[in-house]
Amino acid sequence: MKTALLSVSDKTGIVELAQELEKLDFRILSTGGTFRELKKAGIKNLMEVADFTGFPEGLEGRIKTLTPQVFGGILNLRDKPEHQKFCQENKIENIDLVVVNLYPFKAAYSDESKGFADKVEQIDIGGPSMIRAAAKNYKFCAPVVDPADYSRVIEALKAGKMDEQLQKELAAKVFEMTAHYDLLIAKFWVESARSTPETGGLRYGENPHQSAVLLKDPFAEGANLVEAELLNGKPMSYNNYQDATGALELALQFDTPFATILKHATPCCAATGETIEAAWDRAWTEGDQTSAFGGIIALNRPVTKQVAEGIVRFFNEVVLAPDFEPEALKILQGKKNLRVLRVPQFSEKARDLSIKRVRGGTLVQEADTADPAFGKLEVATQTRPTDAQWHDLEAAWRMVKLVKSNAIVVVKDGALIGKGGGQTSRVDAMKIALAQAGDRAKGAVIGSDAFFPFPDAVEAAGAAGIKAIIQPGGSIRDEEVFKKSDELGIATVLTRMRSFLH
Repeated sequence: MKTALLSVSDKTGIVELAQELEKLDFRILSTGGTFRELKKAGIKNLMEVADFTGFPEGLEGRIKTLTPQVFGGILNLRDKPEHQKFCQENKIENIDLVVVNLYPFKAAYSDESKGFADKVEQIDIGGPSMIRAAAKNYKFCAPVVDPADYSRVIEALKAGKMDEQLQKELAAKVFEMTAHYDLLIAKFWVESARSTPETGGLRYGENPHQSAVLLKDPFAEGANLVEAELLNGKPMSYNNYQDATGALELALQFDTPFATILKHATPCCAATGETIEAAWDRAWTEGDQTSAFGGIIALNRPVTKQVAEGIVRFFNEVVLAPDFEPEALKILQGKKNLRVLRVPQFSEKARDLSIKRVRGGTLVQEADTADPAFGKLEVATQTRPTDAQWHDLEAAWRMVKLVKSNAIVVVKDGALIGKGGGQTSRVDAMKIALAQAGDRAKGAVIGSDAFFPFPDAVEAAGAAGIKAIIQPGGSIRDEEVFKKSDELGIATVLTRMRSFLH
C-alpha cells in the first residue's frame, strides 16, 4: 500500500483527489482542517499525521509534520540499501505523495486590519519544508502544490507510474512557489525590522507612492553594489540602485581604464583611455553633457584628484569606483549630497542572475555577461576595419549592451559620441544617435545591439560618414545590407550574438 500526505490551505478539489487516491489503494495521512474535511466526505483509509508519527500535534498547530517519521518517509532513497536499513531500524514508513499548499501569507500581508503578530502566524514552516523535501526526492515522492495538477497525477497513477518529466515539472512548481513565498516574507521582515536605508529599508520605490526594500543576496559573488561602502552622501535610493547597477555593469565590461556617466540607466558619456584621467576627460568632453546632469558616474580605476575635480564641477547623484585616493575623496566629500561608493571586488565579473517581475510571475535569466570572440570576429564586407576602428568597434559593442533596445551607439577614438536607445525602430535609433554625434560622426563607428532588417539604417550611417559597424547579423536581408555597406565604404563586423536590453 502506498501513502499520500494531504494538508492544504486551498481545499479546491482535495476531496475528489482523496477519493481517487483511495480507489487506487492509497492510505491518506492528513492534518487539521484537511483531515476534518476528508473525514466528513467519508474517506475511510484516512489517518491523522499524529497517529502516524506517534507524536501529538502541539504548540497551537505549530508542530504537526516536523518529525523524523514524516521527513524520513519523504526523503529516503528507495534504491539505497543503507537508507532502507535506517528506515527499518527506526520504523519509518515511505510517503509516496505529498499534496500541500501553503498558509495564505500573501492575503495576511495585504490585510491592513491584521497586525504584525497575526501576519507572522501565517508564515508556513512545515508546508514549505515538506514540499521542498519531496521535490528534492522527486523520483520517489511526488510533490503536488497546484490543484490544477490533481487530474494529471491521478491519470499517471492509474497508468501505473508517473514519468520523470511530470515528476520534474511538479518539483519545479514547488521551488517556484517557495521562491515567491519567501520573497514576500523577506520583504515583510525587512520592512518590519530594517526601517533605515542602511539596513535595507528604502524611503520609497521608483516613485514616492511605491513601497520598497533592498533584499541582500547572501550568495552574491564578484563586484557587489549592495555591499559597497558609502563614503559620503545620503543613503542610496531605489532609483540610485537601479541606475548604479547599469553604471557598474558598463564599467565591468572594460579592462582598460574606463569612465562613464549614466542617466536613467542609459550611458550619456563613456570612454576608454590610457589612464583614468584620460578616460574621464574624453567621456566628459565627447559625451552628452546636458544629459549627464544628475547622473551616476562609474570608473573602473581608483579615482584621482584630477578626476575628482572634474566630477564636482557639476551636479551628480552617485560616483562609484574600486577606490578613491585620499585627496580625491576629500574633494568629493565637499559635496554634501554626493553619494560616494567604494565597490568591493570591483574587477570580478562573476556570473549573476537577471530578475524581472511580471504580472503573475518572475522572469529569471543569466545576466548578459558573455562576450563575442573579439579578435576572431567575422568581417562580412569587402571593406575591412582599420586597427583603430577595430578598437572602437569592440568598445561600441561593450557600450551598446547597456543601452535599451532598439539601441545604436556611435563611438570615435574610444569615446561615446552619440546614442539612440529605447526606440521601436532601428532607423529612429540610428537617426537619434547620429544627430547627437553631428559632424563628429565622420570616421566614427556604429554599434547595434541587433541586426539591421533593411539597408535604410546603413544608408543613414553612410550619409553621416560612419566607416565601420559592429552588429550581430542574422537578418534574411543580410546580403542586401552588406552590399549596401560595401557601396558606402563601411566595414561590417559580425558578433553572431544579439544583446537586447528591455
